[in-house]
Amino acid sequence: MKINFNEEFVEAIIRGNKITTIRKGRRSYPVGGIVELAVRNEAFARAKIEKVEFKRIGELTDEDAIRDGFASKIELVKELKKIYGKISEADEVTIVHFTLV
Repeated sequence: MKINFNEEFVEAIIRGNKITTIRKGRRSYPVGGIVELAVRNEAFARAKIEKVEFKRIGELTDEDAIRDGFASKIELVKELKKIYGKISEADEVTIVHFTLV
């Protein structure tokens, strides 16, 4: 399995500043499994899925944002809107916690 990222996030992932990815909708990821992290389907690292959790946009916290490489929830939500377009406080997201291997 591959998890694709925008190129701008690669450095933060490699440095360990981004240890989660937040995806719109309820998604399935193999907890305990190893996945490839990729940009345009080109792998740049491998990671172990540590935990998967589900929240609504309105339930996200600054802590969630910091784990995802952002300074605040406001910044995180701004980025999610850039990626997914229209989102609301009630939309569900999948938070994937990972560690590089």
